[in-house]
Amino acid sequence: MSSVDLRRNLKIAISLVYYVVRGIYRSSLRLLGRAPEQRLTIIYYHGVTRSCKLSFARQMQALHRDAHVVPASYRGELPLGRKCVAVTFDDAFVSLAENALPQLGKYSSHCTIFVPVGWLGRTPGWRIETTGLVAPPELSEVVMSSEQLQSLNPSLVSLASHTVTHPSLPSLEPERVQEELARSRLLLAELSGREVLELSFPYGAYDESTIASCRAACYETVYSITPEEIDTTSQKILRGRTSTDPSDGPLEFFLKFNGAYEWMGFSVAVKQALRPILRAIRRTGRPATKAVQNAPIDDTNIRDAG
Repeated sequence: MSSVDLRRNLKIAISLVYYVVRGIYRSSLRLLGRAPEQRLTIIYYHGVTRSCKLSFARQMQALHRDAHVVPASYRGELPLGRKCVAVTFDDAFVSLAENALPQLGKYSSHCTIFVPVGWLGRTPGWRIETTGLVAPPELSEVVMSSEQLQSLNPSLVSLASHTVTHPSLPSLEPERVQEELARSRLLLAELSGREVLELSFPYGAYDESTIASCRAACYETVYSITPEEIDTTSQKILRGRTSTDPSDGPLEFFLKFNGAYEWMGFSVAVKQALRPILRAIRRTGRPATKAVQNAPIDDTNIRDAG
């Protein structure tokens, strides 16, 4: 078994334990007459190739059976009963129109597609990564053209920003960040005829300055790739998402859309909190001083390579 498979199986095992423990906790609340709050889980895909069409169809069937699909930007009280899930796609690849959207349309399920408007109708020039590996050029997808995007059903598909050129925003100068955010919003609004208020960060990369820039550019909701269950009654601008793939097995997919991978977001936060302390220990060979322990934490999102 490869190291990638080992990590994947470990994540499934931890998520299963998390799901069971959380279920016991929520059942205890119900016994005490305190209904647990309904939370939203947002899953995201990239491409859905022809070879993955059947497995993706099974996943959408599972969502239709076991969950209530709502838009990723949904705000307010969630419908009661089944788990609430939002479906999103990064990069607006042609394979989505061919293999994914017909399956969602079959169940009238909404989705959000994040579009890199500078690459319409072309093979992308950024790194495409799957399970931590860079895809060879012959496996590269093609971004949908403006005509293909305009042909999508607006009642079932929301188009949102994924910047213009798909850069890692924290690595850019502030002026360039503002240009990527404002221009992508303007171009996509002209293409779709609808106001664009959402953005997902390329590579999941962001920091506090990036989020502030998004607010200044009039985005209302921005998305990371840190798994979390979302309180839709909050006005918080940042929402986390769970990486999903058509190759995910039934148990793995069930755990993902039920929010059981949320523990990964906690682990990232712990790593970020410990990072300055560990750096200080490596530098000095002694426990970090109080000044170091209270040093600001880099809030740049860490991408889940799995």
